[in-house]
Amino acid sequence: MPTTKPAVQDEYLNEMRTSKQAVEIVLLGGKPIRGTVVAFDTFTVRLRCTRDDILIFKSAIAIIGPARGASGRPPQDRKP
Repeated sequence: MPTTKPAVQDEYLNEMRTSKQAVEIVLLGGKPIRGTVVAFDTFTVRLRCTRDDILIFKSAIAIIGPARGASGRPPQDRKP
């Protein structure tokens, strides 16, 4: 029985979900949404935002990446 490798998007979303890292999703219309990935399936991503969980259709997503700080750069790991 052949083994199938998970899709790149599934690997990335699973990494973001398990690490609970904040992400920024930019929709096709240009609206950015920030939150943490709670769950995902073939067609949707469930994102926990400040107040609520929202369900976003993958077909409406243009970009997914780490949430950026006010400086426009991804947050850096601080070492003591």
